Amino acid sequence: FAMLPYYRVSSDCQAGLIEELEKLMIYDCHEHLPPERARLQSAPDAFTIFSHYCQHDLYTAGMALETRDKVLWERADLDWKWREFKPYYQKCKDTAYFRAAHITLKRFYGADELTDENYRAVSERVAAANTEGLYRRVLRDACGIVCSLNCDGPLDDTDGGLLRQSVRAREVTSRKNLTALLGSEPDGTATMDDVDAALERFIAEAAAGGAFGVKYMPVFFQNATRGEAAETLAQLCKDGGKTLPRSNPLNDYLLTRQMRLAHDRGLVNAVHTGYWNDYRELSPANLLPVIMQNRDIRFDVYHVGYPYVREAIMLGKVWPNVRLNMAWTYLISQSFAADALGEMLEMLPDNKILGFGGDYYVIEKVFGHLCMARETIASVLADKIARRELTAERALRLAEKMLCDNPKEFYRL
Repeated sequence: FAMLPYYRVSSDCQAGLIEELEKLMIYDCHEHLPPERARLQSAPDAFTIFSHYCQHDLYTAGMALETRDKVLWERADLDWKWREFKPYYQKCKDTAYFRAAHITLKRFYGADELTDENYRAVSERVAAANTEGLYRRVLRDACGIVCSLNCDGPLDDTDGGLLRQSVRAREVTSRKNLTALLGSEPDGTATMDDVDAALERFIAEAAAGGAFGVKYMPVFFQNATRGEAAETLAQLCKDGGKTLPRSNPLNDYLLTRQMRLAHDRGLVNAVHTGYWNDYRELSPANLLPVIMQNRDIRFDVYHVGYPYVREAIMLGKVWPNVRLNMAWTYLISQSFAADALGEMLEMLPDNKILGFGGDYYVIEKVFGHLCMARETIASVLADKIARRELTAERALRLAEKMLCDNPKEFYRL
């Protein structure tokens, strides 16, 4: 196993599978990467590697938000940063979030973890590597990624095809949101025709700009009618200070209308499900009314709905237009990801699983997450080979489908 320095390997079969997975050129099914030029204009240091996702563990361990943000994101004295960071680092360093950071640290900057002795040297190495071509060196050269499907970047930020961008769906819960959608301050005469026209412009511009899809946060969909949405629109036009919950008839109509318009333009509807803020309203089961009314629309269900895993799996089991996306999952918990993947392989046709998405805005950390993904996939498949549920040949084919063929086919890449 010495040839596999980034992996925790428990069997020869798993090791052999990992070695084969490392040969694959894959599709990365979800990122949040800023343009490379933005990264190059920043001043990254060793603590940058412990931002994004690690930051949440630091916070829940007790690190003050203002201190955390200054340590991870701002220019400040490195000695001060280390003094503030170290106590909470010791509390968090064994979580899955931090494991991905440590793999990244080892691969690119030659350290197993941060110490009193190396935090300055590692910071110098991070700064020295922050040069043009960083994204390609990480994604293409280190990870073997053909294309990363990215959220939040400019549509023209493609790096020669290495990145493809999505847009975020428009939502309305206030007069401010409505103004942003319509492009001007609404008066009492704003109508649903105005709303429909604005949505059509938005989706048309996204498609013309090369977007691969639209990203949504689910609500408690009620299949609101256009008339019910019009009543809510009138309330917002009348009362400029009114704030609505995310689950309101106008927002329900807006989101489902965008899904239809996106589909008609050939775009995928990608939906964040589960873990984030008030995750109670983000259950994948909330999508059922929409999916049942729109069986032709392609839905990518992100993060397998954690913690509502079986609700997500059931969507894939029942509906042919739904795919389940393992983005972020190995970072949340490799144990959860392994259990979910094992169950999905028993329940779903082999075209239903999208096997990896780094879900990062720190470019180097995609590598750390991908190592954890390969390790987990190989572990699940090795177990099924040992139990004679799969042959080695079939196991490798399933991995290739998850990491290569399925995203390419579903997203028409």
